[in-house]
Amino acid sequence: MRLSSIFTLTSLSLLSLAACGGEADPEPDAAVDIGFNTPTVSLKANKEIAEDSWMELGPANLACLGTASADVATSVAVTLNLAVKDFQSGNAVPGSTIEVFPEQKHTMPFANTTADSMANAQLTIPVGTKRFGYKMTASSALPTFLLNQTVKPNVMVQPEGTCDPAPCRDEIQSVSNATAATLPALIGQTRTTGTGVVAGALRDCSGNEISGYIATMSSGPAMPSTIPGADTYYFSSEVGLPVHHNRQAYASADGLFMIIEIPSTNPMGYVQMWGFPTDADLAMGKAGLKLIAELQVPVLADTVITGSYEPLRQ
Repeated sequence: MRLSSIFTLTSLSLLSLAACGGEADPEPDAAVDIGFNTPTVSLKANKEIAEDSWMELGPANLACLGTASADVATSVAVTLNLAVKDFQSGNAVPGSTIEVFPEQKHTMPFANTTADSMANAQLTIPVGTKRFGYKMTASSALPTFLLNQTVKPNVMVQPEGTCDPAPCRDEIQSVSNATAATLPALIGQTRTTGTGVVAGALRDCSGNEISGYIATMSSGPAMPSTIPGADTYYFSSEVGLPVHHNRQAYASADGLFMIIEIPSTNPMGYVQMWGFPTDADLAMGKAGLKLIAELQVPVLADTVITGSYEPLRQ
């Protein structure tokens, strides 16, 4: 159930805000509960020690928040060996069409292929690439994006290592039509045709899942301006599934969230995560809430944007 791919947040326009901690009053706690209520805890780091069993490690490591990106462009063409799996079941999704594109320019793919009967595929990332994304389509799934991916810049074939059967493969996950209907149903919702979905996890500078944050889909950067209709839900780390607001008001130990019912009338949106980095921030109330992560993403009808998020970087 975990989303293993990493998004890095590189919006330069937000650096000055992030560098000073992103201090602002985002004014959550709207009259209608959309999953953006002020947390009652500070941000914590967590580690999965067994399936759906998590251990709190202490305060989340946010040392990289607002610092320069460490991205390095590829110096060789990188061949990626991939396997397309279903987000919920982990089953192979054979026959999936896969496109790969630079940065978030999903209308400008530089490669595409079709997964074989075992859902395996191979694509090449060109020289000079820092960040790229996938788009996966299949008859059994909603179009699924995986944005801001990275590879080792100087290794020609990835992932490395010895696997049986060879070669080793990175798993990329698509969201089936059944899952797209089932997950909202778990919290008493029905997905509206024509709306978009975002699902992901927030990890700290050490790569550990962060609990205690709140997320929203904003129409603009830096400050939350929730797109009307967008509704955020958080997963229960005990069962690995989304639950209602009254059961999980902010991210649990697995760091997972989903935002549903996003109108596609806005061509782009900003996925934002806010929280209290320290107990001292928590004691300040809403004034202590800080922008921890943000990524501009396309808002597309009947499409899922998946991935993980890191603290905001330059």
